[in-house]
Amino acid sequence: MKTRREFLQGLIVSVGGATALSACSGAATIAATAPGQRGRFYTGNEMALVSRISDLIIPRTETPGALDANVPGYLDGLMTDWASDETRSNHREALQLIAARLDAASGDFLSANEDTSIRVLSELDSIAFSGGSGLGGYRSLKGYITQAYFATEEGAMEELKWVAVPGRWDPSVDITAGD
Repeated sequence: MKTRREFLQGLIVSVGGATALSACSGAATIAATAPGQRGRFYTGNEMALVSRISDLIIPRTETPGALDANVPGYLDGLMTDWASDETRSNHREALQLIAARLDAASGDFLSANEDTSIRVLSELDSIAFSGGSGLGGYRSLKGYITQAYFATEEGAMEELKWVAVPGRWDPSVDITAGD
């Protein structure tokens, strides 16, 4: 269960990260990325890992998935333009730990078949969210992925069905006592 502090930190990341990216010329900082392609922050292997995990957490269904929304590119932009040195270092260490755990369970996570990948990631997820497992970096990564997805146009407009101004707007409404 998330504490109020963790929830607020996540909210700050999603709102602050989007603001930071727009302040850094927005879309220009989010390069289109392909799994395994080197990003500005991520190495090729890190990009492949983040892409694979993102795709398994938010796969394409009747709505776009994490790869369709370029979540790995979004995270690469956040880590490059927004994250502190400490956050970058912790994130990179977490990715190394996650990769080692997933490879140990699957042989080679990035080349494992989809069923194996889903199984080992589900097991890691269960362990990470059962508490006290030393996998706080995975919990953070999963939070980054979901928050980045819902901060993209695909996630907000197609998945959440966000509408800028729901309902009718009437600029001149008579107000009576008691309204």
